[in-house]
Amino acid sequence: MEPRERIHTALDLEEPDQVPTHLLWLEGNLVDDVLGKPERGSFEAMLSIREDYPETWKEQMNGVLGEMQGVIFSRVIEAAKQIGVDATQIGIIPLKVINETQMVDIFGKVWVMWNNEGSISPKYTHGIIDSVERWEEVKKEFEDGTNDRYFRLGKKHFKRAKKKFKDSIYFFATNQLSGIWASTWQAMGMIFFSKSLFTNKDLIKDIFNTYTDFTIAWFNAYMDGGAETCICHDDLATKTAPFMSPKVFTELLQPCYQRLTEDLHERGAKVILHTDGQITPLLDFIVDCGFDGLHCLEPAAGVDLAVVKKKVGDKLCLLGNIDTTRVLTKGTKKEVEDAVKNAIKTAGPGGGLIISSENMLHTVRVQNLKWMVEAAHKYGEYPINL
Repeated sequence: MEPRERIHTALDLEEPDQVPTHLLWLEGNLVDDVLGKPERGSFEAMLSIREDYPETWKEQMNGVLGEMQGVIFSRVIEAAKQIGVDATQIGIIPLKVINETQMVDIFGKVWVMWNNEGSISPKYTHGIIDSVERWEEVKKEFEDGTNDRYFRLGKKHFKRAKKKFKDSIYFFATNQLSGIWASTWQAMGMIFFSKSLFTNKDLIKDIFNTYTDFTIAWFNAYMDGGAETCICHDDLATKTAPFMSPKVFTELLQPCYQRLTEDLHERGAKVILHTDGQITPLLDFIVDCGFDGLHCLEPAAGVDLAVVKKKVGDKLCLLGNIDTTRVLTKGTKKEVEDAVKNAIKTAGPGGGLIISSENMLHTVRVQNLKWMVEAAHKYGEYPINL
């Protein structure tokens, strides 16, 4: 099977020729490890623009950010292809520079620009929505079409990547760093968000619905560019428990997720949810929201793959479960192989499994990712016999 068919067969909860492999993303330093450093990375490009245009550098930088992301996408896909996985994912991050150290996204989240060996790596710091009035200012740019440029960028860059890589590797469209739940609470800050749950729930619903409308249109733009699978990034839990009770998630977030999955399903897309943390209490919620797959299944958060497979393995394709906190950063070849072998033995029979890094860190080693792929090929041929 080619990568696309292998991935789609697993997403259909059937057995492909072998267990597919996937990478959530690759940090810039890892891409450079595979492909070699470019003449100038994104962080270095920003420094150069600041030097060349001291009065207008922010405008200059924001004018080229979209194209820079397109170059980054291409390098990520090429690096993932050389590592040997069947699939990865790409997606625009809707950021703009606001000063020498910070960026803000369209949702109201502020990020510090971290220099990852020459590449910009955004790290969330706080939100700017601290009142109803501030929300109305942010909302205006969703209503007046200001943010629609990200639809055009997403479609263009996805279409360009499809043309370049054809069927050599499969890739999902993603809203990485831009999930509906995460963008809401992070833009508000957890304190204001939590207070609003009791004092102004309508505000939270309005933000959720606005971001859902945008996300639906955004993924549709990616599909116009050729995307067939969409992965919604939205960390719903910490390492010990969900951020909110399943009851609150069901009341506030489930209608939004259902609108998202129903709309994309109408166009024939598969929809995967990525969430870190201890999500076992949310498994029924995730199924009820209409997702086709669930990514992360974080071992360090105590997620038991056997429990997940037994409970929802007939309803969700399972992706991830290969630890990035130690196994893919410091693990030996045997430790990587054992982790992959155990995941395949536990969740591979019957199909519906995609081996994947459960997250991605700049400390992950490329060699360990290659060992992950090798182990999946060694133990993942169907029928599984482990």
